[in-house]
Amino acid sequence: MHPRPRVLIIAYVFPPSESVGARRPGELARFAATQGWDVRVLTATPSGAGSSGVPGSDVLRVAPVPDSTRVVSSVRRAEAQARVGRRAALTVLGTLGREVLIPDACVNWVVPAVRGFLRDRGDWRPDVVMVTGPPASAYLVAAAIARRLKVPWVADYRDLWTVGNDYWPYGRTRIRRKIDHWMERRLLRSAAACVTISEPLAEIMRSTFGIGTTVVMNGIDPRPPGPSGESAERPAGVDAYGSAHLTLAHTGRLNPGKRDPSPLLDAVALLGPEARRVHVVFAGEDNGVAQAATERAGVSDSVTNLGEVSAEKSWRVQAEADVLVLVMWNDPRDAGTVPGKFFDYLRARRPILMIGHPTGIVADILRSRDAGVVLSDPARIADQLRLWLAEKDRHGRLAEIPPSALDGLYRDDQLARYLDVLSDVAGTRGAHP
Repeated sequence: MHPRPRVLIIAYVFPPSESVGARRPGELARFAATQGWDVRVLTATPSGAGSSGVPGSDVLRVAPVPDSTRVVSSVRRAEAQARVGRRAALTVLGTLGREVLIPDACVNWVVPAVRGFLRDRGDWRPDVVMVTGPPASAYLVAAAIARRLKVPWVADYRDLWTVGNDYWPYGRTRIRRKIDHWMERRLLRSAAACVTISEPLAEIMRSTFGIGTTVVMNGIDPRPPGPSGESAERPAGVDAYGSAHLTLAHTGRLNPGKRDPSPLLDAVALLGPEARRVHVVFAGEDNGVAQAATERAGVSDSVTNLGEVSAEKSWRVQAEADVLVLVMWNDPRDAGTVPGKFFDYLRARRPILMIGHPTGIVADILRSRDAGVVLSDPARIADQLRLWLAEKDRHGRLAEIPPSALDGLYRDDQLARYLDVLSDVAGTRGAHP
């Protein structure tokens, strides 16, 4: 009998972290183990309450040295401030991290992670190494371990690095941008393959770096988060927010100028007296974007901002809403972006209002599967809100999106393709049960 194929998964964030970035590697580890793979994980996330889906003995948790918590948070604040032109407010640590720490503020994890794994692995040797980013520092870890053990490695891009929409050029010097791009190109020369979340992003990787790239979307988790794992659906006709008749919810992060809810809030203002029958709930990092848009539109009475919430609370907000709001960048360059939150929304089976560019992967899925609408003009959004209000008046609730809208989009459907990629790279396809 052939031995079980062995994979090392490298992920800076990993369960029990509730970060969206922890889901993809966590679910891949779980699925690979159920399919007979020998899985080991290398991560910076400490152990804690909750399950990772992998035995604790198979997860090596190595902390950055020195502790980078303060630096990372300062860099994130600095980048958020740079996006809205508040450069005068940049902290010293933020400036240092953005300009000097290469490739990012997690670079102090690279040496401890490599040394820790090589020291503690015993005689275990992977057939293939898979690494997911961001942060880009994780790719350095994977390349070093793969080179030392003479095994192939696969680069997983949840978001693109130097050629992605979220690689903000302003605030970085021209020299820094050149160094990052040179580093990415050099790293990918040693990678056996690349995986990313959509075909437009895959084509960017192929054309820019000449690396074979496969698409594996994130997919729908069949079980919502929480101790019970049960749906938090409310009974028909029950209003979760007092007298509001139509509740719309947005969960996750907003970005000034790119993921801006202004079109929706301006649409609420256009409803006039009927605005009091609409309530918009925001649950996510409170970076001021929702508040600023609310004040500009003058609809404070129609908005609740919950701030950052747990994964379980986020799911409950989605399940209690009539309509889920997906705010994306209204630009064709965002055509390949597929937020992980999109799959959470599909699982809730509520109609989705996408605000963003009318073409792209998400827009196509919504239209082709009758799962929602794609609108960016406040007047057209207001018309749609009136239609939803009328439907609730007639039926007491909005119709759920059809179950067929979820077909083929569950996470395990996608992860089966991932194991094919890893098997091909490791040369183990067909050599295990």
